Amino acid sequence: MKKVDVEVLIIGGGPAGMTAGMYAARAGKKVVIVEERVCGGQITSTETVENMPGFLSIGGADLAMAMMEQTEKSGVEIVYDQIANIEFEKCVHTVTTSDTEFAAKTVIICAGAGPRKLGAIGEKKFDGRNIHYCALCDGAFYKDRDIVVVGGGNSAVEEVLYLSPIVKSITIVNVTEDFAAHAVSLNAMAKLPNVIGVHHLHSVKEISGEKNLESITIKHTGTGVETVIPCDGVFVAIGRAPSTALFKGKLDLSRAGYVKTNPKMETNIEGVYAAGDIREKHVRQIVTACADGAVAATFAAMHLKQCKLCPKFIQTQS
Repeated sequence: MKKVDVEVLIIGGGPAGMTAGMYAARAGKKVVIVEERVCGGQITSTETVENMPGFLSIGGADLAMAMMEQTEKSGVEIVYDQIANIEFEKCVHTVTTSDTEFAAKTVIICAGAGPRKLGAIGEKKFDGRNIHYCALCDGAFYKDRDIVVVGGGNSAVEEVLYLSPIVKSITIVNVTEDFAAHAVSLNAMAKLPNVIGVHHLHSVKEISGEKNLESITIKHTGTGVETVIPCDGVFVAIGRAPSTALFKGKLDLSRAGYVKTNPKMETNIEGVYAAGDIREKHVRQIVTACADGAVAATFAAMHLKQCKLCPKFIQTQS
């Protein structure tokens, strides 16, 4: 197994991670980003971004590519691998991937959040086959077919707007009593001719089918009345869950599982920071993720200056 020393190791290559990488590299630090899949995080599955300063409108994938190009040009190394283990210790933290052991002076956790599951009977059987979490990624498979979108927030309505020109029909299932999306998106959705049904106050109880998904059973949260909806696929947009499995028992987490930090993005462990959607906070947007990353990298660089007199730190330099 390779052993690599690095001053700033960043876990996750979303907007927070890439911004942190750029700021740390500009501070003259050796920086590595470890990303499991693809840089950009959630924005890669967003069709259009219109609330990013500097852009009237830009595709999410285009924005992610621009960020990645800028990050690499700043001198950041991006490693595509999965983290197998992480051990936080004073001065030097050990992060292990499939073939590399990183000895990191500081760590910035930007692992983001993953899609929240339905918890329905039969979900595991069809997860990744007929149950999807990204219309931009998988919508093309459902040309002229009947699909269900689960959710009532901005993400769910965005999925509906993207899928409408592709699919035959869309049925919406929403656990709350009304939509929570922006008025502009709701007005656009109201004009779609192939949204054939909206079921508020319903949850998905069961997903059924033999080889392929054939129908879902939904249940009214108040009356308990069940309804069967024939469909070919389900797109789930009911929020995100923080990707903190690696850090349970090692970092202070909120009741919802998010990493607790102070305004400097510091966690409860010295030299370990968190930024972006994985952090406990009130607003989760691209711009707030970028801001978090900039703050975390700035204070990580300051921390490295303070650590230069530490005997363990000096030993790793020899």
